Amino acid sequence: MTDLSGKVALVTGGARGIGRALTERLARLGASVVVNYSSSEKSARETVAAIEAKGGAALAVQADVSKPADIERLFAAAIERFGRLDIVVANAGLEVVDQPVADFTEADYDRVFGVNAKGAMFTLQQAARHVADAGRIIYLGSSTTGFPTPGHGLYGASKVAAQFLVEVLAKEIGHRGVTVNSVLPTATDGAGVSTGGARPQVVEYIKRYNPMGRMATVTDVSDAVEYLAGPLAGYVSGQHLLLSGGAPA
Repeated sequence: MTDLSGKVALVTGGARGIGRALTERLARLGASVVVNYSSSEKSARETVAAIEAKGGAALAVQADVSKPADIERLFAAAIERFGRLDIVVANAGLEVVDQPVADFTEADYDRVFGVNAKGAMFTLQQAARHVADAGRIIYLGSSTTGFPTPGHGLYGASKVAAQFLVEVLAKEIGHRGVTVNSVLPTATDGAGVSTGGARPQVVEYIKRYNPMGRMATVTDVSDAVEYLAGPLAGYVSGQHLLLSGGAPA
Protein backbone atom coordinates (compact mmCIF):
# COMPACT_ATOMS: atom_id res chain seq x y z
CA MET A 1 0.00 0.00 0.00
CA THR A 2 1.15 3.54 -0.76
CA ASP A 3 2.41 5.37 2.32
CA LEU A 4 1.58 9.08 2.36
CA SER A 5 2.32 9.61 6.05
CA GLY A 6 3.48 13.17 6.70
CA LYS A 7 2.07 14.43 3.40
CA VAL A 8 -0.62 17.08 3.04
CA ALA A 9 -3.16 16.83 0.23
CA LEU A 10 -5.73 19.32 -1.05
CA VAL A 11 -8.68 18.15 -3.14
CA THR A 12 -11.01 20.66 -4.78
CA GLY A 13 -14.62 19.52 -4.91
CA GLY A 14 -13.65 17.02 -2.24
CA ALA A 15 -16.98 16.56 -0.48
CA ARG A 16 -18.97 14.48 -2.95
CA GLY A 17 -18.63 11.86 -5.67
CA ILE A 18 -15.10 11.27 -6.94
CA GLY A 19 -13.78 14.06 -4.72
CA ARG A 20 -14.99 12.44 -1.53
CA ALA A 21 -13.58 9.09 -2.60
CA LEU A 22 -10.23 10.76 -3.23
CA THR A 23 -10.09 12.61 0.08
CA GLU A 24 -10.96 9.46 2.01
CA ARG A 25 -8.41 7.39 0.07
CA LEU A 26 -5.59 9.89 0.56
CA ALA A 27 -6.43 10.14 4.27
CA ARG A 28 -6.45 6.35 4.59
CA LEU A 29 -2.95 6.32 3.07
CA GLY A 30 -1.76 8.66 5.83
CA ALA A 31 -2.05 12.13 4.34
CA SER A 32 -3.64 15.09 6.11
CA VAL A 33 -6.40 16.26 3.78
CA VAL A 34 -7.99 19.60 2.92
CA VAL A 35 -11.56 19.05 1.73
CA ASN A 36 -12.69 21.91 -0.49
CA TYR A 37 -16.37 22.49 -1.17
CA SER A 38 -18.42 25.22 -2.79
CA SER A 39 -21.97 24.77 -1.48
CA SER A 40 -22.16 21.25 -0.02
CA GLU A 41 -21.09 22.14 3.53
CA LYS A 42 -22.98 19.24 5.11
CA SER A 43 -21.24 16.70 2.88
CA ALA A 44 -17.87 18.32 3.57
CA ARG A 45 -18.40 18.16 7.33
CA GLU A 46 -19.46 14.53 7.03
CA THR A 47 -16.35 13.73 5.01
CA VAL A 48 -14.09 15.38 7.58
CA ALA A 49 -15.87 13.56 10.41
CA ALA A 50 -15.46 10.21 8.64
CA ILE A 51 -11.73 10.83 8.20
CA GLU A 52 -11.23 11.96 11.79
CA ALA A 53 -13.20 8.98 13.10
CA LYS A 54 -10.52 6.74 11.58
CA GLY A 55 -7.69 8.73 13.15
CA GLY A 56 -6.94 10.99 10.20
CA ALA A 57 -6.56 14.76 10.01
CA ALA A 58 -8.80 16.82 7.76
CA LEU A 59 -9.97 20.38 7.23
CA ALA A 60 -13.05 21.55 5.31
CA VAL A 61 -12.65 24.87 3.46
CA GLN A 62 -15.39 26.61 1.49
CA ALA A 63 -14.19 28.16 -1.76
CA ASP A 64 -15.78 28.69 -5.15
CA VAL A 65 -13.08 27.70 -7.64
CA SER A 66 -14.60 29.91 -10.33
CA LYS A 67 -13.24 32.83 -8.26
CA PRO A 68 -9.41 33.07 -8.22
CA ALA A 69 -9.50 35.00 -4.93
CA ASP A 70 -11.33 32.07 -3.33
CA ILE A 71 -8.70 29.67 -4.63
CA GLU A 72 -5.94 31.81 -3.11
CA ARG A 73 -7.81 31.81 0.21
CA LEU A 74 -8.21 28.02 0.02
CA PHE A 75 -4.48 27.45 -0.41
CA ALA A 76 -3.67 29.95 2.32
CA ALA A 77 -6.01 28.14 4.73
CA ALA A 78 -4.43 24.79 3.90
CA ILE A 79 -0.90 26.04 4.53
CA GLU A 80 -1.93 27.90 7.68
CA ARG A 81 -3.41 24.70 9.13
CA PHE A 82 -0.87 22.12 8.00
CA GLY A 83 2.24 24.14 7.14
CA ARG A 84 2.80 22.71 3.66
CA LEU A 85 1.21 21.12 0.60
CA ASP A 86 2.54 17.99 -1.08
CA ILE A 87 -0.38 16.83 -3.22
CA VAL A 88 -2.97 18.93 -5.03
CA VAL A 89 -5.87 17.34 -6.89
CA ALA A 90 -7.84 19.72 -9.13
CA ASN A 91 -11.06 17.74 -9.12
CA ALA A 92 -13.90 20.28 -8.92
CA GLY A 93 -16.02 20.28 -12.04
CA LEU A 94 -19.47 20.52 -13.59
CA GLU A 95 -20.61 17.74 -15.93
CA VAL A 96 -23.04 18.72 -18.68
CA VAL A 97 -24.42 16.22 -21.20
CA ASP A 98 -27.13 16.07 -23.86
CA GLN A 99 -26.64 19.73 -24.76
CA PRO A 100 -26.16 20.32 -28.51
CA VAL A 101 -23.76 23.05 -29.54
CA ALA A 102 -26.62 24.93 -31.20
CA ASP A 103 -28.46 25.16 -27.88
CA PHE A 104 -26.04 26.33 -25.19
CA THR A 105 -26.23 29.93 -24.05
CA GLU A 106 -23.67 32.48 -22.91
CA ALA A 107 -24.82 31.84 -19.34
CA ASP A 108 -24.22 28.10 -19.82
CA TYR A 109 -20.75 28.83 -21.18
CA ASP A 110 -19.84 31.15 -18.32
CA ARG A 111 -21.04 28.66 -15.68
CA VAL A 112 -19.32 25.58 -17.12
CA PHE A 113 -16.09 27.26 -18.23
CA GLY A 114 -15.97 29.21 -14.98
CA VAL A 115 -15.49 26.00 -13.01
CA ASN A 116 -14.01 23.51 -15.49
CA ALA A 117 -11.55 25.79 -17.29
CA LYS A 118 -10.97 28.91 -15.21
CA GLY A 119 -11.31 27.13 -11.87
CA ALA A 120 -9.05 24.24 -12.81
CA MET A 121 -6.40 26.46 -14.40
CA PHE A 122 -6.15 28.83 -11.44
CA THR A 123 -6.07 25.83 -9.09
CA LEU A 124 -3.13 24.44 -11.06
CA GLN A 125 -1.48 27.86 -10.93
CA GLN A 126 -1.76 28.00 -7.14
CA ALA A 127 -0.54 24.42 -6.92
CA ALA A 128 2.53 25.33 -8.96
CA ARG A 129 3.26 28.22 -6.59
CA HIS A 130 2.74 26.36 -3.33
CA VAL A 131 3.28 22.61 -3.70
CA ALA A 132 6.50 21.39 -2.10
CA ASP A 133 9.45 20.17 -4.14
CA ALA A 134 8.92 16.57 -5.28
CA GLY A 135 5.19 17.16 -4.88
CA ARG A 136 2.32 15.88 -6.98
CA ILE A 137 -0.25 17.83 -8.98
CA ILE A 138 -3.13 15.89 -10.49
CA TYR A 139 -5.94 17.16 -12.71
CA LEU A 140 -9.21 15.25 -12.99
CA GLY A 141 -10.18 15.66 -16.63
CA SER A 142 -12.53 13.65 -18.81
CA SER A 143 -12.25 10.98 -21.48
CA THR A 144 -14.62 13.19 -23.50
CA THR A 145 -11.65 15.31 -24.59
CA GLY A 146 -10.33 12.41 -26.65
CA PHE A 147 -13.65 11.20 -28.02
CA PRO A 148 -15.89 14.03 -29.26
CA THR A 149 -19.50 13.02 -28.69
CA PRO A 150 -22.75 14.77 -29.66
CA GLY A 151 -24.20 16.61 -26.69
CA HIS A 152 -20.83 16.98 -24.97
CA GLY A 153 -19.44 19.95 -26.92
CA LEU A 154 -19.54 22.56 -24.17
CA TYR A 155 -18.45 20.17 -21.44
CA GLY A 156 -15.63 18.55 -23.42
CA ALA A 157 -14.31 21.89 -24.63
CA SER A 158 -14.25 23.19 -21.05
CA LYS A 159 -12.06 20.26 -19.96
CA VAL A 160 -9.43 20.73 -22.68
CA ALA A 161 -7.82 23.90 -21.33
CA ALA A 162 -6.49 22.52 -18.05
CA GLN A 163 -5.50 19.26 -19.75
CA PHE A 164 -3.23 21.25 -22.06
CA LEU A 165 -1.90 23.20 -19.08
CA VAL A 166 -0.82 19.93 -17.45
CA GLU A 167 1.74 19.32 -20.19
CA VAL A 168 3.06 22.89 -20.06
CA LEU A 169 3.27 22.93 -16.28
CA ALA A 170 5.09 19.60 -16.19
CA LYS A 171 7.85 21.24 -18.26
CA GLU A 172 7.91 24.48 -16.28
CA ILE A 173 8.29 22.98 -12.79
CA GLY A 174 9.78 19.57 -13.50
CA HIS A 175 13.19 20.82 -12.33
CA ARG A 176 11.74 20.87 -8.81
CA GLY A 177 10.89 17.18 -8.99
CA VAL A 178 7.16 18.00 -9.08
CA THR A 179 5.04 15.78 -11.30
CA VAL A 180 1.94 17.06 -13.10
CA ASN A 181 -0.53 14.60 -14.62
CA SER A 182 -4.15 14.09 -15.59
CA VAL A 183 -6.59 11.29 -14.87
CA LEU A 184 -9.26 11.05 -17.58
CA PRO A 185 -12.16 8.88 -16.42
CA THR A 186 -14.99 7.69 -18.61
CA ALA A 187 -18.59 7.75 -17.32
CA THR A 188 -18.25 7.06 -13.60
CA ASP A 189 -20.92 5.45 -11.45
CA GLY A 190 -21.68 7.59 -8.41
CA ALA A 191 -20.20 10.79 -9.83
CA GLY A 192 -21.23 13.73 -11.98
CA VAL A 193 -24.54 13.19 -13.76
CA SER A 194 -24.47 9.58 -12.51
CA THR A 195 -24.31 10.55 -8.82
CA GLY A 196 -27.83 9.24 -8.23
CA GLY A 197 -27.40 6.28 -10.57
CA ALA A 198 -26.55 5.93 -14.23
CA ARG A 199 -29.10 6.84 -16.87
CA PRO A 200 -30.49 3.79 -18.72
CA GLN A 201 -29.06 4.93 -22.07
CA VAL A 202 -25.59 5.18 -20.56
CA VAL A 203 -25.83 1.69 -19.07
CA GLU A 204 -26.93 0.30 -22.44
CA TYR A 205 -24.13 2.13 -24.27
CA ILE A 206 -21.53 0.79 -21.85
CA LYS A 207 -22.79 -2.78 -22.28
CA ARG A 208 -22.50 -2.50 -26.05
CA TYR A 209 -19.22 -0.65 -26.48
CA ASN A 210 -17.07 -1.05 -23.38
CA PRO A 211 -14.90 -4.19 -23.45
CA MET A 212 -15.37 -4.65 -19.70
CA GLY A 213 -19.09 -4.00 -19.92
CA ARG A 214 -19.23 -1.63 -16.98
CA MET A 215 -18.83 2.01 -16.02
CA ALA A 216 -15.84 3.28 -14.09
CA THR A 217 -16.23 3.51 -10.31
CA VAL A 218 -14.96 6.06 -7.84
CA THR A 219 -12.64 3.30 -6.61
CA ASP A 220 -11.11 2.98 -10.08
CA VAL A 221 -10.41 6.72 -10.11
CA SER A 222 -9.01 6.62 -6.57
CA ASP A 223 -6.65 3.80 -7.55
CA ALA A 224 -5.26 5.90 -10.41
CA VAL A 225 -4.84 8.97 -8.23
CA GLU A 226 -3.17 6.89 -5.52
CA TYR A 227 -0.58 5.74 -8.08
CA LEU A 228 0.12 9.26 -9.39
CA ALA A 229 0.23 10.71 -5.86
CA GLY A 230 2.69 8.12 -4.59
CA PRO A 231 6.41 7.38 -4.95
CA LEU A 232 6.02 4.84 -7.79
CA ALA A 233 5.04 7.65 -10.19
CA GLY A 234 8.01 9.89 -9.41
CA TYR A 235 9.20 9.83 -13.05
CA VAL A 236 5.75 10.07 -14.64
CA SER A 237 4.85 13.64 -15.61
CA GLY A 238 2.97 15.49 -18.31
CA GLN A 239 0.83 12.42 -18.92
CA HIS A 240 -2.91 11.74 -19.24
CA LEU A 241 -4.06 8.43 -17.76
CA LEU A 242 -7.20 7.28 -19.57
CA LEU A 243 -9.59 5.23 -17.45
CA SER A 244 -11.94 3.64 -19.96
CA GLY A 245 -11.89 -0.13 -19.49
CA GLY A 246 -10.32 -0.56 -22.90
CA ALA A 247 -12.81 1.64 -24.78
CA PRO A 248 -11.53 4.52 -26.95
CA ALA A 249 -12.88 6.92 -24.32
